[in-house]
Amino acid sequence: MRYIYYIFIILFGLSAIIGYELRDKGASPKETAIIVNKKVITAEEFNRLYSSKSSDKGDKGDFINSLITKELLIQEAEKEGVDKGEAFRISIQNFYEQALIKLLMDRKCGCINANVTDDELNRYITLLNAKIYFTVFDFDSIEEAHKGNYRDGESRGVDFEDLSKDMRNSIISLKEGQMTEPVKNREKYSVVRLDKIEHMTSRMPPDLEKEKIKKMLAEERKEKLLNDWVVDLRKRAAVKILISEKN
Repeated sequence: MRYIYYIFIILFGLSAIIGYELRDKGASPKETAIIVNKKVITAEEFNRLYSSKSSDKGDKGDFINSLITKELLIQEAEKEGVDKGEAFRISIQNFYEQALIKLLMDRKCGCINANVTDDELNRYITLLNAKIYFTVFDFDSIEEAHKGNYRDGESRGVDFEDLSKDMRNSIISLKEGQMTEPVKNREKYSVVRLDKIEHMTSRMPPDLEKEKIKKMLAEERKEKLLNDWVVDLRKRAAVKILISEKN
């Protein structure tokens, strides 16, 4: 229960996030911007809230009215004891956890290098009109996949554009005869061998279109690196599931 109290302290201190400030009863009239019953909002607090508002909040008058309405509702909720209930505690906990995860993921995104080289971009573009022939090998464990007993695979031929996003990103860096790293696929671990690329006639798109493709590839790469990072966290964690995973 102790960390729940920490959550309350943190969230009530982050006024810009939850939309209202801690009560400041010692503010002088000169500093005061708005008074709602006994709640004093200083000019500094108001300016901070107003500068952080989203663009769809209307003009300054609309923002002031919405701030007053919000404060009145907060005061009424506290008067009726809504903030003491279990539903409020759970809501605060969920908000805290979601905000914490979002900040972590944003920070991780900022650290990830997902640059796409011109060679990678050009290779992707040349594959857009190609047919890809590959073989999928499925294994029961990651250890078996790494041993490399690649005999009973399933061969396929698919247009590059029809491949899944993950498959495209895995194949784009391979040469014919090379294989991907093992990838978890439901209960199996799959390894893909690129057998052949059948190129069709194609032309290079204009620079503007190439920039869109490059941006898309960078976003897909960043998403994959984030997913790989989460998978690695799971591998290094001590996790025990003591309940049935079936309904």
